[in-house]
Amino acid sequence: MYGSVFFGSNKDNDDDNGNSRPLGSQISLPVIPPGEADNARSTCTTGSKSSTVGPSPLLDECAEVSKKRGTATMMSCIVNLANTIVGAGMLGLPGAFGGTGYVGGSILIVLGAFFSSMGLWLLSRAAQRAGLPSSFYSVAHAAVPQYTVLIDLAVALKCFGVATGYLITVGDCMVDALDHILLNDKDNDTPTGITKLILTRQFWVVAAVLAVLPISFYKTLDSLKKTSAIALIFVLFLAFGIVAYANGLADPCLDTEEDVCRGEILPFTDISTTISKLPIFVFAFTCHQNIFPVVNELAQRTQQRLNIIIAASIGVALILFYIVATEGYKTFGSMTRGDVLLNYPETGKVTILRICIAIMLSLHYPLQLDPSRRCIKSLIREIQRQWNKPNQTGSNPTRLFHRRTPDLIEQEAEEQEGQPYQCASEESNSHYKQNQELKQQSANDNDDDDDTMFYVITISFLLCSFALAMIVNDLGVILAMVGATGSTLVSYVLPGLIYLKLHPYQDLSKRLAYLQLGLGCLIMPLALYFVVMQRIKT
Repeated sequence: MYGSVFFGSNKDNDDDNGNSRPLGSQISLPVIPPGEADNARSTCTTGSKSSTVGPSPLLDECAEVSKKRGTATMMSCIVNLANTIVGAGMLGLPGAFGGTGYVGGSILIVLGAFFSSMGLWLLSRAAQRAGLPSSFYSVAHAAVPQYTVLIDLAVALKCFGVATGYLITVGDCMVDALDHILLNDKDNDTPTGITKLILTRQFWVVAAVLAVLPISFYKTLDSLKKTSAIALIFVLFLAFGIVAYANGLADPCLDTEEDVCRGEILPFTDISTTISKLPIFVFAFTCHQNIFPVVNELAQRTQQRLNIIIAASIGVALILFYIVATEGYKTFGSMTRGDVLLNYPETGKVTILRICIAIMLSLHYPLQLDPSRRCIKSLIREIQRQWNKPNQTGSNPTRLFHRRTPDLIEQEAEEQEGQPYQCASEESNSHYKQNQELKQQSANDNDDDDDTMFYVITISFLLCSFALAMIVNDLGVILAMVGATGSTLVSYVLPGLIYLKLHPYQDLSKRLAYLQLGLGCLIMPLALYFVVMQRIKT
């Protein structure tokens, strides 16, 4: 019910009995059943005739695909995806409610969750169309090959900006926390010696980079499940602290008059202010760059299992976001600041919350590095292909993916029976085979360089992010623009556009894709306009 109503029609992914087909069944990946090695030549066919002389060329393909099956559990995928969502954006939601009112904010946060889920679902379906392993590069190349490089570049820069913002926020939080711990109630509040060094933001940026260094070199999202689980514990602790202040367990207006500390609590505000807060709700639920590792790494991947992961991840984030937003807004009303922690008094409890945020964001850093690294790797591969084209002789340059027409997609859907990784005939599966052969050729040419490229990209990302965080004190405007443009592009525009290009049926899901794309095209210029105007005013 959830997959067919909340996520739209699923008819092209159901078999004749109405059951959900495994992800990848539209592309008929091959498998050799256990105990049937002797009959493998009749299992995989070439053209309309079975291969009876020597091993079939599809046998290696069958074996290769079986190696690429995912091993990640649903819980691991849910934890990682939810942890990608629940980041620094959570601290801005109470202030967003201050600009929209509690009714307006409630509507926007629910709509943000819904359309974020829709974008994730559209991209998971697009991954099925483009073939596994999937990435933003592969699905974009299958749908809009002329814009692939721009899309990868946008996603990489968006993730880089967010990750750098994490380092800056860690530095600011730890300076404020240590300032309270080391200098509280002291007559001479001028730091000296080692204390002065510890109270610099640069010291904690260095510490943050050293802390994330070991977990930045994990090659799969599933490897980050333990750090993601730890980060979620700190998120829950932060939410508990905000709820405690809202319900009188601690005084949020310590040493301050209550009428100065608290503002009005309104159901709605004016339209212009409400629209100006819209990017915060979009940015808060952005995690779409990590749906492709989830699709690739999930064990027993089916669309139904992916739907559950998407629903659970967004559901957990929505509950946490709504609690933090409403309780924070209830505490300070219209006086709620952009970072809600800035409203609270400098006490031991708030100091603990700041330390929790610093640890949480440090653990979130690899979740931004991983998709950015994948996009950068795709860009490098594309540059290498373009560079090597003049050296190719006897053949025309080929694309990794060719655009698939609705007729071709529909024909593939009708020809496949929906069994996981079933080997189809060469003739009916020629498009998939061509893609896989080109992928394999590219992989064979570059296997020796994969590890080197992985480490070079990772180290370069860390160094550039570290350098920018060391010299820039405030990335507020940059991150606001990243949220207004990059997050809207990744969450709304690309899922809608890619799905429209790859999905052949005029059904509910395609209409929802039109809506997703239209909203993205509307939100992006409006949000960017209000970000710029707000900066001019301040």
